[in-house]
Amino acid sequence: MTEIALNPEAPRLLTLSDNRNLRIAMLFVLYIAQGLPFGLFQVALPAWLAQNGASAAAVGGVLAMTMLPWSLKLIHGFVMDRYSFLAMGRRRPWIVVSQFGIVAGLLAMAVVNPAVGQVGLIAAFAFAINLASSMQDVAVDGLAVDILPAGEIARANGFMFGGQAIGAAVGAAVSGYLIAYHSLPAALLALGSITATILFLAIIVRERPGERLLPWTKGEALKRNLDLQLGALGPIIRNVFSAMTRRQTLVLIPALFLAGALVGIFTGLAPIYSVRMLGWENDIYSGWSSQANLVGGLAGALMFGFIAERSGPRRVLVLTLIGYALAAMAMLALQGYWASSIALIAAIFIFKGLNVMRSVTAGSVAMTLCTPAVAATQFSLFMAIQNLGNSAGSASLGMLDSLGGIPAMFTAMAVLSLLAAAFAFAAKVGR
Repeated sequence: MTEIALNPEAPRLLTLSDNRNLRIAMLFVLYIAQGLPFGLFQVALPAWLAQNGASAAAVGGVLAMTMLPWSLKLIHGFVMDRYSFLAMGRRRPWIVVSQFGIVAGLLAMAVVNPAVGQVGLIAAFAFAINLASSMQDVAVDGLAVDILPAGEIARANGFMFGGQAIGAAVGAAVSGYLIAYHSLPAALLALGSITATILFLAIIVRERPGERLLPWTKGEALKRNLDLQLGALGPIIRNVFSAMTRRQTLVLIPALFLAGALVGIFTGLAPIYSVRMLGWENDIYSGWSSQANLVGGLAGALMFGFIAERSGPRRVLVLTLIGYALAAMAMLALQGYWASSIALIAAIFIFKGLNVMRSVTAGSVAMTLCTPAVAATQFSLFMAIQNLGNSAGSASLGMLDSLGGIPAMFTAMAVLSLLAAAFAFAAKVGR
């Protein structure tokens, strides 16, 4: 395989633009790589911190620093649309560099091995590793806009966000188990090994025929890419501003922010609930969360993309957001049963499944509004808004806890869900 890949005249078997199955598969595994740090920083580590006496504000702080880099994706998009080593493709050089950054960050954290009380250091690693992961996400999203035909967008988003959920499931299960029964460095080394394998796959696959596999191999920049590359920040800013000030876009933006915020609340709520109400060990919560992510990821890859393609992404997004509100209100109505583990397990599976469907549909809606020349910047702006909401939701946990504890958190989720659904309905982007 390596010999074929290193040959610039190789068959198009390992070229994304000419192999539908390969491009769907590569987008799938690259999103798995993004999900692995999510499983660690959004599930295993919050549960570990909560079990060892960390406050809701401390847990929320780590989660906020986990999500903050994802709100900075606009910067990545500008840089990637402006600069690239086009001989290797428009997006693949950035994918390789950022994927390497994820691996390096996980290995560095394993070497440092921060203790439970070093919340600031854990938050710093959360920021750094997710900074590399968010860069990879921008590059992969730009790649998707570049190489996917219009008819494949909803289906591909199902595989992409399904892969992210599966990655989160694997990351949560592996890191939760290894932290509980071995050590934090063991968990980090395991995730680093998986991420390094995906890095190798990114290295041996070209975007388009005739491009270089590596900087020192034969190949050249394609005319198509040279024509798309704007080459200066001014035109990029003008194109993005024009695209982002359309009526549909301006109405969609609040929906994305509010949807992100409600997810950020539940991400911190669940491990806090598991410790306060049930006394769970961190590996128990990580295990259930990883199973829910796995089920949601498989559903995303096998069903959700096809459902969105058939029924219309925006319509399904609105119904998904209403589903969040109904689920949150159901949890409030069932407070008398909160001491039973069944209530939390059901909530984990329901909200994780809804989250995958939200990601698939919101991503599809946003992608249809993107212009290829500035796709990395524009799509990253959409997702940055969503992730800024996620970070804000997690950061609000301390305030919500002081206002009314877990019931206040579920109430906030219900309100945000309905507001997000109203904005998504009013946006009228496609079906």
